[in-house]
Amino acid sequence: MSKMSIRRLLNRRAATDYLERFTKLIPNVRLALIEHSGRAVVDIGAADAAPVSDVAWDRVQPVEVEGQNVGRLVAAGEGLSDPQAEATLDILHQSLVMMMKRAFESRTLAQETLERYREINLLYSIGETISASLDPDVIPNLVLAEAARVIHADGGVVLLLSYALDPEDREDIDALEEQIYQLSVESDFGDKGFTNIMHTATLSLMVEALASGDAYIWAADQFDYETELVGSILAAPLKARERILGFVLLGRDPQEPIFTADDVKLLTALAAQAAVAVENARLFADVISQRDAIAAMNNYMDNIFASIASGVITINAEDLITLMNNAAEQILGVPAEETMGKSYLEALPEMGSNFVSLIDVIKHKDKSVVGYEMEPVLPDRGQVVLRLNLSPLKDNRKRNNGVAIVVDDLTERRQLEAQMQQIRQTFEQYVVPHVVEQLLSDPTSVRLGGVRRAVTILFADIRGFTSFSEKLQPEASVEVLNRYLTLASEAVLAEEGTLDKFLGDGVMAIYNAPLAQPDHALRAVRSALAIQEAVKDIHSELPPDDCLHFGIGVTSGLAVVGSIGSTKIRNYTAIGDTVNLASRLQAQAEPGQVLVDKSAYGHLKDHIIARELGYVQVKGHSEPDLVFEVLGLEDAS
Repeated sequence: MSKMSIRRLLNRRAATDYLERFTKLIPNVRLALIEHSGRAVVDIGAADAAPVSDVAWDRVQPVEVEGQNVGRLVAAGEGLSDPQAEATLDILHQSLVMMMKRAFESRTLAQETLERYREINLLYSIGETISASLDPDVIPNLVLAEAARVIHADGGVVLLLSYALDPEDREDIDALEEQIYQLSVESDFGDKGFTNIMHTATLSLMVEALASGDAYIWAADQFDYETELVGSILAAPLKARERILGFVLLGRDPQEPIFTADDVKLLTALAAQAAVAVENARLFADVISQRDAIAAMNNYMDNIFASIASGVITINAEDLITLMNNAAEQILGVPAEETMGKSYLEALPEMGSNFVSLIDVIKHKDKSVVGYEMEPVLPDRGQVVLRLNLSPLKDNRKRNNGVAIVVDDLTERRQLEAQMQQIRQTFEQYVVPHVVEQLLSDPTSVRLGGVRRAVTILFADIRGFTSFSEKLQPEASVEVLNRYLTLASEAVLAEEGTLDKFLGDGVMAIYNAPLAQPDHALRAVRSALAIQEAVKDIHSELPPDDCLHFGIGVTSGLAVVGSIGSTKIRNYTAIGDTVNLASRLQAQAEPGQVLVDKSAYGHLKDHIIARELGYVQVKGHSEPDLVFEVLGLEDAS
């Protein structure tokens, strides 16, 4: 508060008139009203007299207002000897003090009113600034900027909870202690060390503040730990509709005066406005987020609806088509614009009478139909296989409002299933199971109608089995034959060859078909050598008279491979000169011998030990063929 003075409390002319009236009551008296500085405000009764500072005053009465000395009332002269003079001067003194007190009170009230007006105007201006933003990330910065503008502080922090706490949420102190540690710093100003202390040194104090919802001034001796950096902290809750969203903290150095009650009122009012702004910004952000999410979902659903493979058709209660997506157009071969608003009976006549019956069931029995398959004949596509799922459409009162139809085109799937079944039936008896699964995983890789490709053919025949079987009963002959053919077929399948057929007491195998095998010639030779080794193994278990041998021929070259036969019975096999030559070489082979042609040898020469046998004339060839005998495999190391 500035030092009071008589000049500020009394009008000089009014004071002069007042004192002049009193001098008339006590003649021959000089009266003066002197400020504490010694300067005369009013001097009555001595126009030609000495200055007040040179006068030895006979009577001096201090003038105090609200405990503060503002000056003195002084008097001198012969008139003071009048018995009434002292009482008159006392009345004058009391009157002047009373006048100045009233003047002081009026000035104080006016000043307080002005300050209150300025405060309200300031808070209104601050509120407009903060409320103008709907960005929850910007508002904390605005709050601190405005707080620092109206309240001196060396640092500030805005702390926010993850969600607002209602009064009932603030009754459990243990839960509040956990919430305090969830407070996040959203904005700050000042030295980082200073603001960090403001936050961490008041955690236990903020539990009480959070529970009460009131503003607090904390001195350094109340902090959770000692510090010489922060002298006092002013904390005000961000509270809107009794819900606390966080705190605004302002701090001062120890050299600065502690915060005052006026500071508390200002920051509390500012924090209340800020809390409303934060809550509004959060609500606005939620609305925007929900709007964007709904828009994104609508776009997403539109995109899904437009690109979904299933056809979707909706029919209203009057049997008129109200929706048909792109997939339904493609499946049914009908443009959507030609069906919209038309009766489904008129727009989709090819769907047949069963379709009409299904619609009636949905509409009148309020039941869904799932997985109904039909095979209509469509103008542009011919016969197709469709699966229908039909459900009633309901309004918000759960009343039937039409029918929703989901159409899946199973035509290609059924064709693929038929193709896969044909592949399974064709190859299960020829190749090992995992090769069948490979073929089924990519049915398009198999062409059953016959294709020209490079293959290796193996023919293996049991030497002398015909004469051997004449010594045995038929059942015993079959048992021996099956034993030898089993070991041959196992050797073929072990190298993923295709077991083409059994030829009496022989076997034919194909390599590099139906699946590609870059090392098909080597696989065939490994199978041939494995057959010969397996024969040696079973010979150790048989009497010498029962020991038989295989003669094997292997050739490489082009052949036509595919499912060959009549319209009703077909076999997967290979035909061509390469096949015939393999059979001829097998016929030339001695028991236990493996013969290969020149072409196969060209694939194998780096992998096998072989002996050239020279040229051999075979049936069906005008020129002899160069033949090699396979003695074994090269050491892989």
